[in-house]
Amino acid sequence: MEATNIRELPECVLQEENMRLLPVAVIYGANSGGKSNVLRAMSVMRFLVMTSSKINPDERLHYDPFKLDLISRTQPTKFEILFIRDKTIYRYGFSYDARQIKEEYLFMTPPEKRAEIMLFLRAEDEYDISEKYFEEGLHLDKKTLPNRLFLTVAAQFNGDISQKVMKCFAELNSINGIEATGYEGFTMEMISKHKDGYKQAIQFFHDTQLGFNNLAVRQKSLTKDMVESLSHVPDGIKKDLMEEVQKGNVMETLTTHNIKDANGKVVDEEEFQESTMESEGTKKIIEMSGPIFDTLIHGEVLLIDELDAKLHPILTRHIVRLFMDPMSNKHNAQLIFNTHDTNLLSKKNFRRDQIWFVEKDKTDSTDLYSLVEFIDEQGKKVRNDSSYEKDYINGRYGAIPFIGGLDYGKE
Repeated sequence: MEATNIRELPECVLQEENMRLLPVAVIYGANSGGKSNVLRAMSVMRFLVMTSSKINPDERLHYDPFKLDLISRTQPTKFEILFIRDKTIYRYGFSYDARQIKEEYLFMTPPEKRAEIMLFLRAEDEYDISEKYFEEGLHLDKKTLPNRLFLTVAAQFNGDISQKVMKCFAELNSINGIEATGYEGFTMEMISKHKDGYKQAIQFFHDTQLGFNNLAVRQKSLTKDMVESLSHVPDGIKKDLMEEVQKGNVMETLTTHNIKDANGKVVDEEEFQESTMESEGTKKIIEMSGPIFDTLIHGEVLLIDELDAKLHPILTRHIVRLFMDPMSNKHNAQLIFNTHDTNLLSKKNFRRDQIWFVEKDKTDSTDLYSLVEFIDEQGKKVRNDSSYEKDYINGRYGAIPFIGGLDYGKE
C-alpha cells in the first residue's frame, strides 16, 4: 500500500508523515490463482493475534501450511506486517506450527529516527527484550505459553506499545463479498440505532439509485411455534433462531418504496421486507454498508473478498470511489479487494501501483505482483497510456485462465 513515484492520480495518495500511501489496492487473477488466499492470509494473522490470549495451553494453533510442495507442508507458517501508528512505523511478525510459536519479533522506527529499533525478539522460549524501549515486556516471557504470542501477553498487562499494536489489528476489517455471515448484524445495528455511518449509508443508497426511499430495522415477529414449523431449516439453525427469539434479537430490514399511479405520480409509500423483495445486489450493498462506512469514518482498513459478486460494475465503481475520493475518505481509510470486474481496469480508476495480479508459479504457489513493477518479454514496463483491460484479457500480464481453443485477441 505504499505509493511509488509515478505521477498518476496524485490527489488520491494518502499522506502519513513522510510516507505516501495508497487508499485502494485491487487484485486480479484466474480462479484458484490465490486472490482469496492473499486476503485470507491477512485475516488469519489478525485472528491469531486477536485470539491468542484466549487459547488453552494444549490447544492447537490455526496451522494450514501450503501442501502442494514437499518442503512447505512441513515448514512453519510466517506472517509479517508493517503499519503506522502515532507517526511511528512498526514491523511485527511471527512464525508458528500447530503446536507452538517458533519466532516472534517487534521493531519500530520513530519519526525522529532512520534506523529500526528492536523492541523484542523471540526464538521459541528464548527472549531478547529491550530494557530501554520495551520495558512493558520485561519478565513477561515467563508468563507466556509456548502456543501464545508474547505481544498479546504484554497487552494483557496494559503495555502501552503492545496495546497500540493490538489496536491496529482490531482495526483490520475483513468481509466476504458473497456471504453476509458475520457483518450483517453489525449493519443492522448501525441502521436501527442510527450509529456512525448511518447518514452516509442512506446518502449512498440515494446516490446509487437503488430504488427505495428509506431503510429501517425492526424486531421481527417470530414465535417459537413459527421456528418449529420450519421443516426445511437444519436443526442447528433452528436452535440459533430459537435462542435469538428468546433474547428478542430477531430483526428484519425494511425498505420503503414509492407507490405510483398509471401516470407515474407518487401516491403512497409502502414498506417491503428487504430479504424477500430486494434484489441480491441491493441486499449485498445494504449488508456491506456497515463495515464500509465504519471503516471510512474511523480510518481503518477493509478487506473484501469478491467485491463485485452480485453487483453491477457501476455499483462496484461507486464503492471504490468512496475510498479514492479525499472528500469521502477524510481519515485515510484503505480498501483492499479482489475482483474479476475488468471494467475497473482503467487509468481513470487506478494508478498502476494499485493494480495487482496473482499467478501460479511452477510449484503451484501464488506469485503476487503489481502492474507498475511488471516487465514484459521485451524488458519493457507498462506505460500509463496502455489499455490495461484489453492487455489483461489478452494475457499480456498473465494472471488469466488458459482455456484451450479460445483466441482472446479476437471477438
